[in-house]
Amino acid sequence: MKIKLTKMAEKQLRKIAKGDKKSAGMIYEKIKDYADGKGEHSVNVTKLSGNKERMRMRIGNYRIIFKIKNDMMLISIIKHRSEAYDD
Repeated sequence: MKIKLTKMAEKQLRKIAKGDKKSAGMIYEKIKDYADGKGEHSVNVTKLSGNKERMRMRIGNYRIIFKIKNDMMLISIIKHRSEAYDD
C-alpha cells in the first residue's frame, strides 16, 4: 500500500522531528510497517466513531489520523495525543 501525507501532516511530522527525533523515527517506521502489512498486529489501529472512513493509529504519545482509499494510506493528522482530537 502506498503512503501519502497531506501538507499539514508533513509539517506536523517535521515539527515532531525537530523536538523528538526518536518519536518521529518510530512514527515513520510504524506507518511504513502498517502500510506494508507487517505491523497490523503490533500497531493499535481503530476506526473513529462518526466517520467510518477515518482511522486512528496510536504510536506512543502520538496519534495518526488517516483513511485508506484505493490501496493508498492518506495521512491527514499527526499530533500529540492531547491535541489530536480537537479538530
